[in-house]
Amino acid sequence: MVVLSRPKYAEFIEEYDMRDPHFEVGMKFRSFKQFREDVRNYGIKHMVVMNFKPSNSKRCKAICKKGCPFYIWAAPMIKDKNTIQIKSGIFKHECARDHKIRHVNAKWIAHNYLEQFRADPSWSIAGIIQAVKTNEEVDISRLKAWRARGIARSLLDGDEISQIKSLYDYRLELLRTHPGSTIKFKCTEGTFQGMYVCLAPLKAGFLASCRQIISLDGCFLKGLFGGQLLSAVGIDANDCIYPIAWARVEKENRENWSWFLELLGGDLEINNSQSWAFMTDRQKERKKMI
Repeated sequence: MVVLSRPKYAEFIEEYDMRDPHFEVGMKFRSFKQFREDVRNYGIKHMVVMNFKPSNSKRCKAICKKGCPFYIWAAPMIKDKNTIQIKSGIFKHECARDHKIRHVNAKWIAHNYLEQFRADPSWSIAGIIQAVKTNEEVDISRLKAWRARGIARSLLDGDEISQIKSLYDYRLELLRTHPGSTIKFKCTEGTFQGMYVCLAPLKAGFLASCRQIISLDGCFLKGLFGGQLLSAVGIDANDCIYPIAWARVEKENRENWSWFLELLGGDLEINNSQSWAFMTDRQKERKKMI
């Protein structure tokens, strides 16, 4: 009696197969998303444009844009609906190469050239275009290169929109690691307007060993949300700058400086300012406050 063993199908391994995509009947993928991404990378490597018709939760067919016999048919496995498997296909192209591959989009460039962006965050647009043309033999527009650089910076520096949603968690973490600190938010009708930070160790160190001299200044923030950074620093025993408190506000005006200085005065217990010296430039709003 001869026992027939079940055929063993190849499983797609993203770390290796995404670099040099290849296909065979029976190959398994974790999802349709992974399958389509692998097909797009295949199109980029072989300089062909791939279309997906149909493409839904039950089946997906990858075909060549130019109409050559190439096709890949994928669908969920019968016993495991979460695993996608190549059911049939013709894996050889008979068409000419295309130098305008839409699969080389801004997101793909950002992910595949992430280390170059990490080494040179200010990588020029012309340099990005030339690198893609040399390595992928694909022409991209300046707009696509600019978008790719923006996506890469978000990946490297973090998404500012998601980070600002974590401000309350950040406040609780600062209070947990620096007991006695003052972390205040300024909100108007539920909208975030500013954040004041005075860490307990810095406050204690200033009151214990620094002279009663405080320098005030503000500067622009060049991130996605902009705004102003207000700061108060002192001078330690070695005549070096000693940070005391800082705040992020929408703009530098009398209202925000009043809010900042009232909180600073409470932290430093300044009930009578006659024994204190304040230093600032001739900025109009700060001059009025002093």
